[in-house]
Amino acid sequence: MTSILAWAVVTLSSSFMRSTPAYDAELDNQLMMGALVETLETSGYWYKVQAHDYTGWVTEMGIKELTDEEKDAYLRAPKWICVTDYTRVREAPAGSAAPICDFTMGDLVRQTGVTKKGWTEVLLPDGQKGWVLSHEIMDFRTWAESRSGVAPPDKVNRDFCVREISSLACSMRGTPYMWGGNTIKYFDCSGLMKFCFFMNGIILPRNASQQAKCGIPVKPGEQQPGDLLFFGNEKTGRVTHVALYLGDNRIVHSSLLVRINTLDEYDRKPIAAARIIGEVDKGTGVVSILKSPYYFPQDGE
Repeated sequence: MTSILAWAVVTLSSSFMRSTPAYDAELDNQLMMGALVETLETSGYWYKVQAHDYTGWVTEMGIKELTDEEKDAYLRAPKWICVTDYTRVREAPAGSAAPICDFTMGDLVRQTGVTKKGWTEVLLPDGQKGWVLSHEIMDFRTWAESRSGVAPPDKVNRDFCVREISSLACSMRGTPYMWGGNTIKYFDCSGLMKFCFFMNGIILPRNASQQAKCGIPVKPGEQQPGDLLFFGNEKTGRVTHVALYLGDNRIVHSSLLVRINTLDEYDRKPIAAARIIGEVDKGTGVVSILKSPYYFPQDGE
């Protein structure tokens, strides 16, 4: 293995992050296109990378290395975020044009300033140019600033954020479960929570046990819609599952597939709960996308 310390940007719509440098290793996470990572070491065509909140191995085809200067320029560059479930980047501004790659909700590409008859030209992280339908993307900074999860935490905004996150999570109903799934194609339990909060401007840690330490704790029976409920071993406190509380004793979660259940149907008692909404950028373990140095330049950068 060779140790390195540099930057890279994810080039695939979902780059699989594994526990060791091998295809038969456990899948721990997925990284979305356009996300920045730090490269730590290599083993053959595998790279060990540090994402915002997770470390693992990806293949060289899933990232493009950047110098410090290129990383800074990338952070400053205007970008588009994909806001539709699933689409493709094409070689020309036409639905009949050959596809270059798939493009899914949350993926990032740079702007070129070129549009044509309802299509927008984009610059992919690997340097290729392509075209997407203009209504399928949104300016990334404008999008980030408009997310309900980053607005001041008054009651009106909190209620709106709860509806937005809950609606998105419920819209994923029927999506297959996959351990390590963190993109719109597949989810594990904490991946569903992380994705739905991300699309509302909030970055959660990757795993349920980490998410349980975020926000502010909520006493049993005092959970509100939008809170996270955690399940596991009540005696040891070990967290093994997380769900989003919808109110009226209902939850949405990824267990075998994304589904909506009552707590009675699920037949497991939560061992903890946490309130995330309204606790962003307050030193409680959750930050807004706008405050993340992996997505936007921060003061002094």
